[in-house]
Amino acid sequence: MRIALVTLAAAATVAVVSWRAPAAAAPLSKGLSLEQIRGVMRANSRAVNACLVAATRRDRPLHGPFVYQIQVDGAGKVISARPYQPSAVAAFDRCVIGVLKRARFPGGPASVETALVFEPS
Repeated sequence: MRIALVTLAAAATVAVVSWRAPAAAAPLSKGLSLEQIRGVMRANSRAVNACLVAATRRDRPLHGPFVYQIQVDGAGKVISARPYQPSAVAAFDRCVIGVLKRARFPGGPASVETALVFEPS
């Protein structure tokens, strides 16, 4: 299974950390550039991958997309993160939220929607 982390108008394969832009996707962020968000998501891709590995070890395989909403303050600190389109595994969502809350962005304030998409490899 390949894990893709979709952020705004771009996608990243979590295990490989490569990016591709889906056709005609609209930005879902206010206050941060696509490149800034990509950098943060790349920096946290291993932790998100660890969430997936732990969740699939205990439960059935997950299929996305799962969308998370993040609020970032002016200093780049995540002040809230919550599932908008959660997975069926609450432990996975809690793990991802924990990763997102520890993330640091290079500015703000911002409102970001990030989707996790799991694709068969």
